[in-house]
Amino acid sequence: MLKKQLVLWLVLLLALGACEKLSKKEWTIYSNGNQVTALAVEASDSQGEYLWAATSGGVVRWNKGTGEYVKYTPLDGLASNRVACIAIESDGTKWFGTVSGVSRLQDEEWRTFTVEDGLASNMVQTIAIGIDGSKWFGTYGSGVSLLDSKTNSFTTYTTADGLASNDVRCIAIDKKGVKWFGTSRGVSRFDGSSWKSYTTTDGLASNQVLCMAIDTDGVVWCGTTGGVSRFDGTNWVTYTTSDGLASDTVWSIAADKDGRKWFGTYRGVSRFESHPGLSAQGPNWTTYTTADGLVHNDVRSIVVDSEGNIWFGTSAGISRFSELTSAHSSNWTTFITADSLVSNRVLSVAIDAEGKKWFGTYGGVSTFDKGRWRTYTQADGLASNFVQSIFIDSKDVKWIATDNGVSVLDKSERQWRTFTDVDGLPQNKILSVAVDLRGIRWFGTSDMGVTALIGRKLKIFTAGHGLASNRVWAIAADIDSSVWFGTTAGVSHFEDGNFTTYTTADGLAANRVWAIAVDSKGNKWFGTDAGVTRFNSQQGSWTTYTTANGLGANGILSIAIESNDVVWVGTYGGGVSRFNGHGDRWKTYTTADGLADNWVPAIAIDSDGTKWFATYGGVSKLK
Repeated sequence: MLKKQLVLWLVLLLALGACEKLSKKEWTIYSNGNQVTALAVEASDSQGEYLWAATSGGVVRWNKGTGEYVKYTPLDGLASNRVACIAIESDGTKWFGTVSGVSRLQDEEWRTFTVEDGLASNMVQTIAIGIDGSKWFGTYGSGVSLLDSKTNSFTTYTTADGLASNDVRCIAIDKKGVKWFGTSRGVSRFDGSSWKSYTTTDGLASNQVLCMAIDTDGVVWCGTTGGVSRFDGTNWVTYTTSDGLASDTVWSIAADKDGRKWFGTYRGVSRFESHPGLSAQGPNWTTYTTADGLVHNDVRSIVVDSEGNIWFGTSAGISRFSELTSAHSSNWTTFITADSLVSNRVLSVAIDAEGKKWFGTYGGVSTFDKGRWRTYTQADGLASNFVQSIFIDSKDVKWIATDNGVSVLDKSERQWRTFTDVDGLPQNKILSVAVDLRGIRWFGTSDMGVTALIGRKLKIFTAGHGLASNRVWAIAADIDSSVWFGTTAGVSHFEDGNFTTYTTADGLAANRVWAIAVDSKGNKWFGTDAGVTRFNSQQGSWTTYTTANGLGANGILSIAIESNDVVWVGTYGGGVSRFNGHGDRWKTYTTADGLADNWVPAIAIDSDGTKWFATYGGVSKLK
């Protein structure tokens, strides 16, 4: 009998575990595949048939001939949708640097390397493959890591070894195998045994180095925030806008088969020609913009394929430049994915009465309804394309907080109205918006407190009135019609015209409060820098949950609560965590489970229980 009971308990535990483990089939990712950060041409038997694009919404593989594409996301095995760089080995193995580690695609199998494997940092900004097959990974703030492919072990180099800075933005390797590292404090050269660094003191245009390339003559070209610098081994020469460069901030560099250099900037791409047959005083520079056929002027990556075509990865798609020598002209072709999310950096999400989803992003507002997307921008009447927060009231009116005021869209979705400082707001940078049970609209500002719109009148409350701080990140209405404000100095409760502030001295995990939610029992949940705190106001008790309880990270950006009081929190770099109210343990889901990105600034829950997660790498849906 005892043996049977033990077996039943084991079966029950396994079943519970299976329930906790969600299938990737339950996840859907929506992202924009046109915000390109890096390009790479596949060097294989296909002779560069495929172009690979790293984007802020995953990786896109393009068929150059047909224009067909395939998108890869964490649902396929990618570490994160936010991909900064690509490198492809001669055998076709692909390496992708993301904010959550390095992902390798080899023979259709994925593997991710992280700090747990020895990588210096999970935030990988650049990758280079040496002539000996060595892999070098430049990270944000932690130096450069060298991977030994035989042992899958890493060796890391930092400023302690001779690197100019641990913020490594780009890597180039010359024909002799010498490594060149572009950092936030200059250029470092490493020959395998000794280091040498170059800065503005030596002639570099700026110590902020953004990109590098080495031409066939061994000349090192560096794109910086102060122009382009070239180094021939002895002297540095700098070119700026005064010489013909489109912008002094240079994101990308490439050299074509004719030795011409191409520089990508946020004002288009500039081509530089310099050879014996061309006069030094002649028209060495040519700039191409959207007026010429470029899909967008912000050019983040440039590659040249085996046919001599130049490919430009921009913030809004890819352009191919092909010169038609017979006619002495050129041809431009645009490659864009069919995505409709306007930007992958999604800061807010709300659901209206008809079930339509509203996403506030860095590029405007995107709506999703019955499989169809629509975007609203400043051109449509939105105050600004930088949208911080969205709240939909009981009348289905949309209140949209931006960095240039509050925009209001009526139920018909035809009439826009914007409130700014001209109308009485204390400032235009609005961080949060909510409507309480009495119908009062509340706008949290960046530096000047909170404003209440009561009928047609505006009333401003600041620290002078008792508000904890004038920077208000979050607003939530309580079930008793009072209102809670999350600030940089604690949480303030507004009731009957008075403020009461709670801080760490009372039991709050940290004083910077990013998110607030109230459950059906009236418990208040506060997302802070040091975990999530639950406040039972009836009992006056405080309970804090951290990574020790299973939270993905202690930095909490968002909170949403289901009708059955299951709590979901979005974290800063640790994915989303769920709490069902039993015990003190949380269950966490990350990109490994199917989340687009592990930074989750907003969550909304549909009437059927579907969860929508706004991330810095697009939108994730969990059925």
